[in-house]
Formats: sequence, structure tokens, C-alpha cells
Amino acid sequence: MRRVLLIALMLFSFSAKAQFDWWNQIHNWDGATPWTQYMKYSHAYLGPNAIPIPTLQRPITGQRPAMSYFKSSSQMSLIKDDSFLSLHNELHWDRGHTQIHITHQSIEYYNTSTELRDYRISRDEDSEGVLAGDVLIDISTRLWERDHEAIWFTFHTKTAAGPLPQGRFTDAPGYAFFFSHQKNFSSIRSWVPTLTTDLGFQVYQTHRVDYPQNDGFLGNLGLQLQKDETIFSARVRTFTGYFLDGDWPRLLELQWNNNLSFGQTQLGWTRGLNDYPFSFLTVGLVCWLH
Repeated sequence: MRRVLLIALMLFSFSAKAQFDWWNQIHNWDGATPWTQYMKYSHAYLGPNAIPIPTLQRPITGQRPAMSYFKSSSQMSLIKDDSFLSLHNELHWDRGHTQIHITHQSIEYYNTSTELRDYRISRDEDSEGVLAGDVLIDISTRLWERDHEAIWFTFHTKTAAGPLPQGRFTDAPGYAFFFSHQKNFSSIRSWVPTLTTDLGFQVYQTHRVDYPQNDGFLGNLGLQLQKDETIFSARVRTFTGYFLDGDWPRLLELQWNNNLSFGQTQLGWTRGLNDYPFSFLTVGLVCWLH
């Protein structure tokens, strides 16, 4: 019986090696170092949902008070070499002083070029497939409020559900702590501006032996303009790591929202300004939960 198990194990080992011969040759594998040590765990080398930069999940809902909601949104890439179509489902539970926001990066179809596959050290030979992503949890508590101004504290965490070999997710946990300041200003020609700033730090695991995690500063700045049921917003999200290997992402987000009786429609555009080589559209639908 032991001989049978040993032979089966050897056959499996030879089969696995043959399966990744193309990867071993391209990246000059030394035959001993784990393949995960060849990869770079940063925003520039992984997919757009691998290391999300969190922000305060606090919707602007017109004359209505903030409330719980369910949101489903889809992302579509505008870059040919890294095409993808993903679906996110979100549940936001509003309890006044406390907000709980859960996001499931439900499913993602991707198709990347061979050059980009090798750049990311991906072990997916055909560079095409369907993956399920991580679960993100944000818990925000309002610490202070006066008139149209408030300060929030948020704890953010993500699971290690997303697989690593395809270079789309980290297959590693992460977390963040940050403070948010939100202020509504007097209307300008019927438009009501709201300024939101986030400041804190973010950590994610890297699988590296020498540096098992990457720590960095998180800083976001967002401006929203609202007139009746229409909302325009612009936001810049940033993270500053210490590896300098593509871990200084700067994201620009533009979004148009329209409030409805039952929810909200959303159309957005995200573009990487630095260490975030993505450009995609987002279409979403929000349903209020009474």
C-alpha cells in the first residue's frame, strides 16, 4: 500500500511539473523556491479587485435620511490587454451611529494578453477564465456630529477567498483603520456640496518570507455635488506602501447617481493615475431596504 501511495505521489509530482513547464522556463524557476515568491503583491501586478482601497461607505440620499440598501454593480474594462467583466453585490446596514457594509466580489470574467500574463508572473497559461473574489467588510462608527458635519471611524477587512495563481487576487487577508470627516456646505445655485476625507493606514499580507505584509498610509478625498435627485461625485483614493514595486496607487473615480423612489442608479468611471493600470466603467443599481 505504501508503494502504491509513493508511486501515485511521484506521478502527481511529475504531472504538476510538466503542467507548468512553460512557466518554469519563462521565469527561470530554480526548482526549489516556491512559485509564490516570484510574484509581486502590489496594485500594479494584480487585478483591479485584488487590493481594494477602502473608503467611508456612507451614501448621499437627497432629502431622505441615510438608510440600509442592497446594491448590485458590474465593472467593465476599457483596456484591451486586460479585459474583464465583474459583478459585485453589496449589503449596507444603517443603524444610525453605526454602519455595516458587506461586499462580495461575486464573479469575474477575465481575458488578458500573454505579455501581461508574464508580467504578472501568472500561472494561468491561457489567461482566460472565471473567478470568484473576496468578501469585504466595513464597520463604521460615528464619533462626533454637529449640524452638517460628522467624524467617522472605520474598520475594514477582507478575506483570503480570491485565488492567487491567475494574478487577479492575493489569496491573502488584509485590514485597514481610518478616520473620515464629512461636511455638507451651503448650496451653490441649488447644488449642495459635500466634502469627505479619509485618513488612516492599510495592511495586506504578501506571502513573502522576508516581508510577510505591506503596511501603508491610506488617504482619500471626495467631493459630491447634489441637486434634487441628481448627484455628481469625484474622488481620489490613495495608498502608499513601502516596497515601491507598484504599491503607490492613485485612483480617480467619477460617478453620476440618480435617486429613484425605490433606490438609485449609478454610472461611474475609474482610472489609475499611478501604479494602478486599469480603466473601467461601473454600472450599479441600489435598492433601499425599509
